[in-house]
Amino acid sequence: MAEEIFQRYQEVLLREDVYAVLPTVLIELKKPENQSLLTSETIKAVLADPDHLKLLIPDISDEFIALLKTDADIRVMLSDLDVQLLLQDPEAIDELADLLEIERSVLAAIIYERYRPLFQREDIRELLPDVLILLRDPEVQALLQPATIQLIAEDPDRLKILVPEIEDRFITLLKEDVEVKVLINDPDLHTLLQNPIEIDELARLLTIEPSTSTVSITPASIASPDIGERFTVSIDIANAEYVAGYQVTLQFDAAAVRYISWEQGTYLEGSLFDVPATVGADEITLASTAQMAVDAREGTLLTITFEVVKIKTSMLSLTEVVLASASSVSLPVTTQDAEIVEPPRPAWDVNKDGVINILDLTLVASHFGETGDIDADVNGDGVVNILDLTLVASHFGE
Repeated sequence: MAEEIFQRYQEVLLREDVYAVLPTVLIELKKPENQSLLTSETIKAVLADPDHLKLLIPDISDEFIALLKTDADIRVMLSDLDVQLLLQDPEAIDELADLLEIERSVLAAIIYERYRPLFQREDIRELLPDVLILLRDPEVQALLQPATIQLIAEDPDRLKILVPEIEDRFITLLKEDVEVKVLINDPDLHTLLQNPIEIDELARLLTIEPSTSTVSITPASIASPDIGERFTVSIDIANAEYVAGYQVTLQFDAAAVRYISWEQGTYLEGSLFDVPATVGADEITLASTAQMAVDAREGTLLTITFEVVKIKTSMLSLTEVVLASASSVSLPVTTQDAEIVEPPRPAWDVNKDGVINILDLTLVASHFGETGDIDADVNGDGVVNILDLTLVASHFGE
C-alpha cells in the first residue's frame, strides 16, 4: 500500500513545503493514542475543518494545518480512501517514511531541542547515555510499551525492576527532579524509547558539547574622556543559546572612574525582573531574568555609565558572570574585558595636563635653544626655538 501511495502522490509528497513538515506529522499520526482517532469519519471532518485536527492532536504542526486549509493537492490526497487506510496503519506509515527516505531519527532531534538545557546539565550528560544503552537492549525494548513507560513515569522504582542495572542516581532523579519528571512524562519521549534508532541518535546528540557564550565589554578599548565627563560601555553577549537571565560583576579602578548608572539592554525580552544593583567601592554587580529564554544568538545585556575621575590607564574587568537557562541551568560562558587608555595629547600641551596655558609656554621657554628629543620641541624639528613658542601660543586657552 505504501509503495502504491508513494507512486500515486510522489510529486506532492516530495514538494519542499510538504516534505519539511511530513516527518513530524507522521510521528504524531502513528502514536497509539492518535491512531485510535484516525477513522475515515474523523479524516472527513478534518478535511471539512482542518482546525478540528489541531483539537484532536494539539502537537500537530501549524504549518501542516495551513496546508490542509489552502492546498488543493493535499486535500485531494487525504480524500483518497487508500491514503486514509494507510494513515490507520503504523507499519504502513513507517514504510512510506522509508520510501520518502525520511530520517527515522527525526524525533531525537525534536526531543533534544525541546529539552536542550536539561540535556546540557552535567549530571544528565553523565548518566543518560548509559541509561539509553540499557534501554535499547532488545529484551528491554520488548517490554517498553507505552503503558509500561507511563507506569515507570508514575513509579520510577518499576524501572529498577525492569532494568536492574540502572543506576540508583537516575531513579532518584526520576522521583525528585522536576525537569526530569517533565521529560519522562512527554509522550514524544515514550515514542522515542520504543525505537532503537531514535535512542542511538539521542545518545549521539548528548555527546555534542554545548556552545559557550561570550560576554564582553564593548568597546574593548576606550580613550578616556576629560575629567568630569561621562562615557558608557555595553555588556554584550554572543554565541548564546537559551539564555533567560544573567548576573555580572564588573570591576573598575575607582581612582580612574566612578560608577553613575546602568540600563537594561535589548537582549532579554518580555517581562523582566531586575535585581537591585550592588555597588561597591570598585565593582558593581547586576542581575536580571526573563520569564522565557531568548532565541537570539547575540545582543546587548545592559549598558553602564561611568564618570572620569582621573585620566589614566585602567581596566574594566568582568568577574563572576553567570548565564542561566529558563530551567535554572548555568550555561557555559567566557568573558572579554576592556581597557581605558589615556588619549594622545597634542604636542603643544607640553606638561600633559589637558589645558594649554602659561605653564606650557614657560616650559618651552625654560628649554629654549636646547636640541634633542625633548617634549619642549613641540614641532619636532630637533631644536627648541621661537617656532615652538609660537605653536604653543597659537593654541593658548585650549
